[in-house]
Amino acid sequence: MMSERAQHLRSQAGYSLVELLTAVAIFGILAAAGLPHVDTRRQDIQSATKQVISDYRWTRTRAITSGVHFNVTWTSANVYQVQRMKLSGTTWVLDTVVKQVTLPSTISRFGYPNNIEFNTRGMMVSNAYTMFDVVWDSPNSVYRMVAVWPSGQANEYD
Repeated sequence: MMSERAQHLRSQAGYSLVELLTAVAIFGILAAAGLPHVDTRRQDIQSATKQVISDYRWTRTRAITSGVHFNVTWTSANVYQVQRMKLSGTTWVLDTVVKQVTLPSTISRFGYPNNIEFNTRGMMVSNAYTMFDVVWDSPNSVYRMVAVWPSGQANEYD
């Protein structure tokens, strides 16, 4: 038979103070190790770069699937438009603005030219050379490079 004191100890519910402090200390160590990897400023430039690349790729795909030229035109350092073109005589002119994108105010783009046109085969019409955009995060002095090849492919470079 168990003594009365042993039964009393077994019937207590909950955690001791030492167990709670140990759990809090372990959680604190894990949080301290993980917090440097959760930096929202880095997420801004990563999100902006992925947005630019995906819009270049989407524009190229729309040009191929619709049978008309599409265009990405940068109207300012952090604003660009995806434009549908129409054939007027022998030249392609603006038909409609399909989409306008404004990047976060801390993100800006440097590059030339400000206009990239894709033909119905998905090739870049506006340039015969690889076009590089620099997506710049000014407060953090971080940049990402985006390349659009004459074949129309868009990729990111660090």
